[in-house]
Amino acid sequence: MSASEHDAVVRSSFEKQVGIFSGEHSPFARRRHSPLAWLEPLEPDMIVLDVACGAGHVAEQVAPHVRQVVGIDLTPSLLELGAQRLREAGIANVLLQEGNAVELPFLDASFDLVVCRGAMHHFLHPEQQVAEMARVCRPEGRVVVSDMVATSAEARERFDQVHRYLDPSHARTLLEAELADLLRSTVGPIAYGETTEPFLIPVDHILTDAADRDAVTSALRAELAGGDATGFDPVADGDQILVSFTSTVVHATRSSA
Repeated sequence: MSASEHDAVVRSSFEKQVGIFSGEHSPFARRRHSPLAWLEPLEPDMIVLDVACGAGHVAEQVAPHVRQVVGIDLTPSLLELGAQRLREAGIANVLLQEGNAVELPFLDASFDLVVCRGAMHHFLHPEQQVAEMARVCRPEGRVVVSDMVATSAEARERFDQVHRYLDPSHARTLLEAELADLLRSTVGPIAYGETTEPFLIPVDHILTDAADRDAVTSALRAELAGGDATGFDPVADGDQILVSFTSTVVHATRSSA
């Protein structure tokens, strides 16, 4: 699949997933501890870029603590939802625009902080997007990436397969070490890293119109019955199935050279 074909799949898939970004119970609105703990410190004079911003959940959380946030995403309907959410919240220092993270439409060293949450697994060649994040980050600024990771190399292939049933725009999960190595080699020294404990969520909460529901539930039920592991570590809880995600956050400092 070419990059342009994959971009079209991403747009199409997320057009069908707008509902999962809406409301206070959206998985994208849930955060452990402080909502900002994963990307702090923040400073009042910062200009922040949110890459693959979706409906602006990160931008909304960051905006009160910085001067300006710019969010960029491929999917117009998510940006429209984000703009509506921000208006209703009375947030005026966020600019949302359509664009592709493979070629960010900004000058070099434009941002103090570049953030990307929950999107790396949608990128066919994530080194390209990370290189762009590094380019637009000022020297000594930070690039912060948070995403789900595969728990092992052995589990990754099946996890990716089942995740594509869940979301056709899924490309590939990275391992914790791969994500850290990518930022270290492309951006600069690692300033911070943390991998969370697995997060459990009912699979019904993340099944959207983009999903192949039968394929997802069949794979999970097969594992529960003793079949092949999916990497989702399903747990039966009454009449619902809980699935597990592990995420890693990495901060890299933009090298001066």
